[in-house]
This record gives sequence, C-alpha cells and structure tokens, in this order.
Amino acid sequence: MIGDNIRLRRKKMRLSQEALAKGNWTRSYVSQIERGRILPSLQTLSQIANKLDTTVAELVGDQTTLAKAKASILQPDVCKQYLAQLPKTPTVIFLEQLTNSLLTNNDLDCQLPPNPELYYLTGRVLTFMKKYPQAEEVLQRGVRLFDSLWRMLYLNQLCLIYEQQNDGEALAKAETELEGLAESAHTVQELERQLINELRYEADPVRSAYLAMFIQSVHYGAQFQQILDRFGR
Repeated sequence: MIGDNIRLRRKKMRLSQEALAKGNWTRSYVSQIERGRILPSLQTLSQIANKLDTTVAELVGDQTTLAKAKASILQPDVCKQYLAQLPKTPTVIFLEQLTNSLLTNNDLDCQLPPNPELYYLTGRVLTFMKKYPQAEEVLQRGVRLFDSLWRMLYLNQLCLIYEQQNDGEALAKAETELEGLAESAHTVQELERQLINELRYEADPVRSAYLAMFIQSVHYGAQFQQILDRFGR
C-alpha cells in the first residue's frame, strides 16, 4: 500500500523516479519501494513525503482510508471494506460497531468516544435508522460537550429530527439556539473568514485539523451550491 501511494503521488506530481531519488537515493531504490520490495524507514518516508509535498500519514494511507470510511458511513457494506484495511484503533473499532448496528438495525451498545466527529456521525446514523430518541440523546450530549462549530452541526441535525417528528416546540428551541450561534456569520464568506482567523491562532493540532476540514467543507459546499443555483436545481 505504501509503495502504491508513493507511486500514485509521484505521478500526480509528474516526477520521474530519478527526480524523486535525486540527492538521496538511487532510482532502483525508489523503484523497489514502489514495488513493495523494500519497506522504507520513517526517516525515509518523511523525506519522500517532503519531496512529494504531502505527509507521512497520507503516504501510509491510514488517514485517507479512515476518511473514506467516515464518508461512506451510511453505506455500511462499503464502509466496512475500508475499515477492514485499517489497524484496530478505538475509532476504527467504534466505527465497525456503528456500521454493524446499521446493518442489523440493532441498538448501538458501546461507549461513544469523546470525539466530536464520532458524535456527529453517530447522530446521522441513528437519524437514518429513524431511532430519533437515541439520536437526539447523542446530539444533545454533543451540544453540551463540544465547541460552537460542532454545536451548529448537532443543532442542525436536531432540527431535522424534530421536523421528522413534527415536534414544533423542540424545533423552535433548537432553531433559536442555532440562530444565536450563527448570528455572527451572516454569509458563507464571513463564516469562512472567521474559521481561518481561528485556525491562525489555534495551538491544538486536533482542533486545527477539524478547523481546516470545516474551512474546506464550507468552501466546497458554497461552490457546489453555486453550481446548483446556476442551473436552477
């Protein structure tokens, strides 16, 4: 897998094996890495990643595969194929249990890790399964635990649940709270600027990664909305 990822990234950068090897290794050495005959050291991987303008995590592939699993969470058969490629970390084990719950329509019987993205994904899965009380419980807990960016997502999901349940009182309360969080960002562009400003001063690497993810999502979401609006969809 590592060799395949290096080869694909090298070709995407339009580099030859000679160009990648220059100054550090021989072309033959790079070729053997790409063919899986040599497992490079962490130091070598770091140097290769630097030359390919990427990260060791991306070359190893675990983070990319995990992102694919999360993105396909509502298609459990596909999700499980990605999860099977990953080491059994607590996050992977939880996602396996979540997909099994979706496949069997059984209640989720495990401890939810203190991870804001997993709270959101769990809320989505439970909503998809029409297990509205359980979904509401998870999302409301997330509203109490995590910061405003995640609370906006949780509250928006709660609004969808209350609409499905025709619970006007709960919907009005959630919308009021959501409006309070969103009032400082009247446009998508303002929200994007606020997120970028937070990212500049964020020291926590985990939250920095989430902020970067939000910024990209906001930008791409706005672009796709423009495309749909352009054609009246």
